[in-house]
Order: sequence, then structure tokens, then C-alpha cells
Amino acid sequence: MKVPREPEEIKALMHSVREGLRGVDDIDSDSLAVWSFNMLPKYLWECWKGELKEKGITWQKFLRVLKLRTIDIIEWGLYGRLSWGELVERIRRTVETYSERGGEK
Repeated sequence: MKVPREPEEIKALMHSVREGLRGVDDIDSDSLAVWSFNMLPKYLWECWKGELKEKGITWQKFLRVLKLRTIDIIEWGLYGRLSWGELVERIRRTVETYSERGGEK
């Protein structure tokens, strides 16, 4: 799975949602902000759906995989502590772990 273009517009939306939750600084607000409208999952699914389906990853399973990476998405999207490339690599490794191929290359 190759690294798609970094979706700056999705990152901006995450910031906007988080800003709208001003005064509520907690993990639930951060999680809500990065999962708003499922924009990142939809974007990545469109980029990778052929490969994901070949690995036995359905849309529903992909959402569960991404849920495991929520803190990484928060670190990338809200705090800038993780690069796009590193986020994608972590997601890719998690996909491999839970694919029907069991991590085979």
C-alpha cells in the first residue's frame, strides 16, 4: 500500500471540529474531532480499497483497524507529533496484522 497524498483538508477539518469543542480538553474531544464524518477512513479506503479487499479487509474491518490507531491519528491530525508517512506506516502494519494473509508479504 503506497503512501497517498497527505490530506491537509481533513487535518484542517479535525482542527476545526476540535476548536468547536473549546473548553473541553479531554480524550473524548480529541477522538470525536479525528473521527468526525469518517473523513480519514473514507479517504484511505478510496486510496487502498482494492488492496484491502485482496487482503480480506472489509470496510467494517478497516474501521476497526483504524480505531486501534486512534491515538496515532490524534498525534498526526491535532498535535503534529507524527508525520503523515509514519501514520500511514503504522496503519499499514496494523492492516497486515489483521489481514487474512496474517502478515505475509
